Amino acid sequence: MKDIRPALRALMLADADVSTAVGGSRIYPDILPQGVTLPSVVTNLITELTDYHMQGASGLAQVRIQVDCWALTQDIAVDLANKVKDVLSAFAGTVLYGSSSPQTSIVIQGIFADQGRDDYDSVSKLFTRRRDYFVWYEET
Repeated sequence: MKDIRPALRALMLADADVSTAVGGSRIYPDILPQGVTLPSVVTNLITELTDYHMQGASGLAQVRIQVDCWALTQDIAVDLANKVKDVLSAFAGTVLYGSSSPQTSIVIQGIFADQGRDDYDSVSKLFTRRRDYFVWYEET
């Protein structure tokens, strides 16, 4: 199964509002790097599922991705999360990503926003707005 996160990163960075908010690059997989400039975004794979029909695999996959928007204040974290939601929620289309030529492409059938929640890390003193997204895409 393809890792969809590089395509989602490219999709988010292609949006002027999100790209400006994260300094054109601060979208990371799995963990927030120590000492990173904020605000920043972290994506985590929660679940992945290959879709099947009676003849076998359908060629579609579904993943649940958690997107964490980290900031020094709750207002900034929420604002960034809303910008990300504006880009991802209800998106469908082909996304080009990667630095090789030609770029890698992936066809996303649909992205659906799910639940969101707030958190505060008392050790780092950072706020986050977390939201899950279901992403359906073509595996082949």
